[in-house]
Amino acid sequence: MPPSLLNKGLATVLSVASGLAWAGPPTVSSSYQGDSYGVVSLRMQGDQLVGVATGGPCGFEPDTEVLSGEFQDNVLVGQVLLCQLGPHCEPRVNLPALVVFNPEDGVMTALFRLKDGCRSPVLKNDSLLLLRPLSRDADAVSPARAASATTAVAASATPDGANSSAAQVAAGLGRQGEVSPLEEGQRQLAAGNAGVAQRHFELALSKDPRSAGAVVGLGASQLMLNDVSRAVKTLEAGRALGRADVHLWLAYAYQREGNRNRSRESLRKAFDQGWMPAGRAAEAVAEQALREDIRDIETLMQQQRTRKRVPVRPPAGAGNTTP
Repeated sequence: MPPSLLNKGLATVLSVASGLAWAGPPTVSSSYQGDSYGVVSLRMQGDQLVGVATGGPCGFEPDTEVLSGEFQDNVLVGQVLLCQLGPHCEPRVNLPALVVFNPEDGVMTALFRLKDGCRSPVLKNDSLLLLRPLSRDADAVSPARAASATTAVAASATPDGANSSAAQVAAGLGRQGEVSPLEEGQRQLAAGNAGVAQRHFELALSKDPRSAGAVVGLGASQLMLNDVSRAVKTLEAGRALGRADVHLWLAYAYQREGNRNRSRESLRKAFDQGWMPAGRAAEAVAEQALREDIRDIETLMQQQRTRKRVPVRPPAGAGNTTP
């Protein structure tokens, strides 16, 4: 995924599924019903996915193009059209989008961050776009895929379906079984979706600028995306939070930057604040990269503890001034 797109002021994360095993771009037309957006019809034009809508809260003219983009593996890079309310907001705006396809969910979700003072009638809490596949779309796919799609859609209507990633995104905005942007970011980061995770961590920090977990997650995501200078700035800004793992990841960022002295200094601060290597999965990358310095600091600290425990005996004859 090109970093230039990931660094835009606004990005979108769409988790899209119609029960398909995505081996390449989809070749079928689908219709989705948005809780607020209205009906969106999707179709493929070569490698380009196009979605059109009519009416709805935005009052779209017939067959207005509201979604478009091209696939890069399982990720669609494109844009989504939204209408906005607010004194200094554009009535309609196309926002850049990153679309991730998940064959286990029968819904399409999009997470947005609008400019300050702007609202959109098609977004829940001015941040979430939720589109569900219409049941008649099952007839538009091959028999094997149709069965999978029907299963996914049926699951989304059952209590068990509430555990799907799409249901969790909706739950994160206040429904039962709440999933916060921080938790979703951590889940996406663990799955290797750094670009997706980055946007969730940014949203978490917009809600709580002192969230150390979001600072660490954002820095780790930026490092995974090879955006080292931005990761250093993110983690440096989080030093005042007093979290040992912030210093650990900052040490790794400094190492990636080629600054060995600052890396060792930050790693020592992590130890001073109580961090110890414990094989945690979330810290595996940083711990492995810093393993030599970690061993050196552990050895030094052990030597310091040993010296403190050994009583100092005065030399023989100490205090006797007689030769």
